[in-house]
Amino acid sequence: MGSMEDTAGEYGMGESTDPLLWITICVLLILVDALQMAYYSAVNSLSDGDLEPDEDGNTLIRAPALDRVRKDYGNITRLLRAVWFWQILTAALGCAAITLGFSGNRFLLAAGLALVIYLFGLALPNYLGKLYDGKLAGALSGICSLFTAISVPFTTVLSFLAGLPVRAAGADPKSLEGEVTEDEILSMVNEGHEQGAIDEDEAEMISNIFELDDKQAHDIMTHRGDIDALDSTVVLDDAVRYMVNAPNSRFPVFEGTIDNITGALYLKDAMLFYLKEQYHSQAIGQIPHLLREVKFIPETVDVDELFRQMQESRKQMAIVVNEYGETSGLVTMEDILEEIVGNILDEYDNEEKLIAKTGDGHLRMNGKALLEDVGKALGKTIDQEDYDTLSGYLTEKLGHIPTLEDRGRVIEDRSLGYLFRILSISGTMIGWLDVTRAQDP
Repeated sequence: MGSMEDTAGEYGMGESTDPLLWITICVLLILVDALQMAYYSAVNSLSDGDLEPDEDGNTLIRAPALDRVRKDYGNITRLLRAVWFWQILTAALGCAAITLGFSGNRFLLAAGLALVIYLFGLALPNYLGKLYDGKLAGALSGICSLFTAISVPFTTVLSFLAGLPVRAAGADPKSLEGEVTEDEILSMVNEGHEQGAIDEDEAEMISNIFELDDKQAHDIMTHRGDIDALDSTVVLDDAVRYMVNAPNSRFPVFEGTIDNITGALYLKDAMLFYLKEQYHSQAIGQIPHLLREVKFIPETVDVDELFRQMQESRKQMAIVVNEYGETSGLVTMEDILEEIVGNILDEYDNEEKLIAKTGDGHLRMNGKALLEDVGKALGKTIDQEDYDTLSGYLTEKLGHIPTLEDRGRVIEDRSLGYLFRILSISGTMIGWLDVTRAQDP
């Protein structure tokens, strides 16, 4: 019985083959990887307009390359599979080359080969394809179409085998191929912003749209203490005088307390009834057909669902109620739009800066300021889920409901390293504060 070495030699496993041959194979495959990756990246970066002639009849890519690029642009998944195939083939033959063609520390050889494949077969071609999309798409369409055609029989079989577990689970693999996840879209948006293709404001709006389904009505509502509402016993003459001097055009109407909202009064409706003198001295709650029906929603309704509901009902305002039926706040269509495009101000709005620098390292803040904005102004992360505003956050540290006696009191937040001196109290909320950095001990 022969030794292990004899057995290995008999099957050709003991001796190394020509390293130069394996190096040549790996270099050629990495070159194919680079061409395929650059072509895929270039085609994927094109838009529909890039493939259509301009007003003068000129196209970004000339024929006959244009036809090939259009074909691959319309079947980008097929092109991506070809990229994967050549990359896998390169990695597999690279491992074989290290095993059969070289001796020494094979771990270092494998690490070096992986680095070369990543840099020259993936990263650099991907960057160049995006940078010179039109030029490279046209120049590489011929040779890369050939490489793609070679890979098709293999990728077809591999795709079928990969789809077997999906079919066994009751799903259709083809229906999943075209799906793009939210994270993938946001990643493309961020990449487009970094490359200058998408403006900062545009990228922020797209991100805000995706964040809508993560927010609920209580996150964007005007809280009950800030609702501008009318008592149903107010006469129409007084109501109109109040409404024309207010920034809003729609007002909730309540009986007794804000928890008993009976309708909504629109400025346009009020003015139409005001033209009839017999209504001037009547209470708005007693005038037939003056008040409109109001929409009530729970605090937990998702903002994107609320947006659809308000569109369907054609109502611009909804009252938010808690689990006990009490009024928590108010949401308007403008509030939802502001979550996407930012603050919307018209000629009647007075922009109130809740956070402002006053000089000498001091900040002036209002208790209504959101903790997220406070954290950005201070350069700190405020880890707090129980409160949304600075007033709520500091009230907890104060230990009691704020009163007028708390004016001038200084609240030290050691976790943030700042001192908050109360300048004013608004009802039971902390109003304006003077904020300074705490002195190091």
